[in-house]
Amino acid sequence: MSLRSEKVLADFVEANPKGVAFLRFLRGGLKQGKYSDWDIAVKDCKVAKESCQRLFGEPWLRVPRQYVVQHYYDWGQCDLLPIFEWNGFEYLDQELFWSKVEVGEDGVPRPALGHDAFIVWMTGLLWGRRCDKRYLGFIQLAAREDELNFRECLERIFGRRLSGKLYRIAERGDAAVATHWVSRMRQVLAFRCLRSRPFSTANRVRGHWWCELGFHRRVAFPWIGILGPDGSGKSTVIEHLAQNLRRSRLKFIPVHWLPSLGPERPREGVPVTDPHAQLPKSYFLSCLQLGKIFIYWWWASFRYLIHLRAKREMVLSDRFYLDLLADPKRYRYGASPRVAKLVFRFLPKPDRIILLHTDADTILARKEEVSKEELERQLRSYRDLAVEYGPQASLVDGGRTVEEVAAEVLDHILEEFKKRSR
Repeated sequence: MSLRSEKVLADFVEANPKGVAFLRFLRGGLKQGKYSDWDIAVKDCKVAKESCQRLFGEPWLRVPRQYVVQHYYDWGQCDLLPIFEWNGFEYLDQELFWSKVEVGEDGVPRPALGHDAFIVWMTGLLWGRRCDKRYLGFIQLAAREDELNFRECLERIFGRRLSGKLYRIAERGDAAVATHWVSRMRQVLAFRCLRSRPFSTANRVRGHWWCELGFHRRVAFPWIGILGPDGSGKSTVIEHLAQNLRRSRLKFIPVHWLPSLGPERPREGVPVTDPHAQLPKSYFLSCLQLGKIFIYWWWASFRYLIHLRAKREMVLSDRFYLDLLADPKRYRYGASPRVAKLVFRFLPKPDRIILLHTDADTILARKEEVSKEELERQLRSYRDLAVEYGPQASLVDGGRTVEEVAAEVLDHILEEFKKRSR
């Protein structure tokens, strides 16, 4: 059961009488596609959460923040919004918002058009310093057809002067221009909130950052490491996972071997066809290589990986540093395995390791890059890694169809999600 069913949608509305409002839902030319999410303003978050549980069952992952409770289901993402704020600073008064909510002819409660467009505009600008092109026409339509409500929202938060500028660019369809004014908008929002409601605003800001600190201490999205020899199907399984996760809108950042030093997306490298072609490095250079691995993983973790995992994405590694222990020749590692194990003890560790495993003949039939003897040695090494890593390592039979393998890998990922649902 999901909100994509008209009956279930009606049941959800009935379970929350006068307590929900669907944002950007089938209005102003906007469509609800099979990969669209659902943003629902709620008066009573507890009641709405209970309705979700009763109608849709247990989500894959639930992430409750002060300003939104995110639900990820196999059919899509449903976000419950108890308040409209940025870092604890409220940018749309709740009483004003709910006073203009009306039920449409289709039985779906919606906010005033001006409020709806204002929310989507401010959410993009204040939180992400961006304005999605999909909503430019929607914002312009609201500025023209519901000028009174749209202007009122702007003036309450930004005052007459700044709101006048913002209204003019929205009315002419240039809402994206406001990305240049985000710093000023944030300053004005914070100042006016603190001036009008100092104690409640200070308490809300404190609550926001305390909640976010909790998510950075215990991140909401896991790090999954996928290991296995060439030909075990890692890349193909990850492609299928991406398709299986697309409808739920769960996202992952791929990391191959080493993370980049910045949050930019990694570029695809050249496929390796002869992983053992080059000779191993000297002992000294191999130790320097371990130092590079140490620096890259810790820097990337503190620079952006922990933040991304706390906010919106899991990390999915197609190989990572432990792969060096199973296949040192591939990485031209010429020092002692004990030295590598010692260094790796002090590195960030995945929440779960998934090892794609099958017999050597099956793998060689797919991809013949190393000898059968070398491949069998690698398979033994991967099994040993699974034993050393303990219950957080899972052996998955990679000799089956890619659909079967991807389904089992997804089950292991969902187990990690369940540990994090709050």
